Amino acid sequence: MKGSSLNRLVFILAFGIVSVTAFGQSRVTVRQNGANTELYFTKAVKAPTYNEVVGSPYLYEEFVPAKVNDIDKTLFVRFNVYDNSIEFKGDDGKIYSMPKSNDYVIELLNGSNKVYETHEYDDDRKEIGNTFFEKVYSDDDFGLYLREIILFTPVKMAKNSFETNKPAKFKKGKADFYFQQLDTDTPTLLKLPKREKQFLKIFDEHSAAVKDFIKKEGLDLEETEDLIRFFQFYFAQ
Repeated sequence: MKGSSLNRLVFILAFGIVSVTAFGQSRVTVRQNGANTELYFTKAVKAPTYNEVVGSPYLYEEFVPAKVNDIDKTLFVRFNVYDNSIEFKGDDGKIYSMPKSNDYVIELLNGSNKVYETHEYDDDRKEIGNTFFEKVYSDDDFGLYLREIILFTPVKMAKNSFETNKPAKFKKGKADFYFQQLDTDTPTLLKLPKREKQFLKIFDEHSAAVKDFIKKEGLDLEETEDLIRFFQFYFAQ
């Protein structure tokens, strides 16, 4: 089954309007060579501002210690899910935005043992995008990744005196799983559908066998451990 073709899937993300301000001239440089990605900045980036918005666009509101690539220094990072950016706090107290064109492996050192990686994926225009994913499993055959979703709802003004304005808000949505088959040449991650019917279409002529396995084992395709069991079964054939 390893040779089975996989369809590229569409991921839709709604964007809102926020204010992002750049200022000053600062730079932080780390050697760049393959995985040793250079962190090089010409501008210090102020944290995005969201005026009178309920909720948060961040996975973690506070900066957490992390190891980034092979850099021999602990950085303090946070993930802006809505703005699709990774920020870190410099020694000067300013907040920097990591260049999206670089590749990162970020191991959190806050006791969670979570690892985040940047990967390519198909966006809603069938173009290649790039963002960060939580790496939930990987072996010689496949990698399984989780992408958190945070949705933005703009302010809703009252239509009359009997109503009140509803503030803009960020709300955590249902996370999506992405899959990477490691014996192929493409680095692009594929989004896994939540509905079983669409999920089975990915596996073409093998859908009957995997459907039987899902039913027999009572797997929930939205659960991490069940997805890992499914792919372990699939690649063991």
